[in-house]
Amino acid sequence: MATTANPERVLQELPANSREARADQFFQRDLQDQRRWYSKHASHFKSRAQVLGIAMVAAGAATSSLQVLRDAFWVPVLTALLGAVVALMEGWRQIARYDETWAAYRVASERMKRERRLYVNGAGAYRGVTDEEEAFLRFVEAIETIIAEEQRIYWQNRSDSRSSPSSTPTIGHASPERKQE
Repeated sequence: MATTANPERVLQELPANSREARADQFFQRDLQDQRRWYSKHASHFKSRAQVLGIAMVAAGAATSSLQVLRDAFWVPVLTALLGAVVALMEGWRQIARYDETWAAYRVASERMKRERRLYVNGAGAYRGVTDEEEAFLRFVEAIETIIAEEQRIYWQNRSDSRSSPSSTPTIGHASPERKQE
């Protein structure tokens, strides 16, 4: 009786003879698609940042535009409500840090992609390394360094923001909800 094989399982069972197969195995088995997670969440947070930004601009523009109708009794109430909405959105933007988050996630994802390309093609730190086990260990260490750096910056930024709001943009941070396994 013939059975169909699960492609991911087949990939994991193949001997890691090539650097490309070994890199794929590492990302799928050991990191459980960590790079894809970063990429997906970067897109998600970028969308949130853009929607929030557009909403704030629209509310600000509406507040100014309403002044044309200043004689209407409801204009001061609506202007005050729009002002409160803008203040709340800005407060949430500073708390959620969507802009910083999506940029940090994109940087981590792109750095992982770059490291994979260097490893597969034997370039950069892998140039001239003939021992495949040594090359793979360098690759693993480089990926883990990318993840650790991103997480370190996240927690550093979170502890800094508790003491005082930061007015300067940060390099990036990791989400506490991300599973690191």
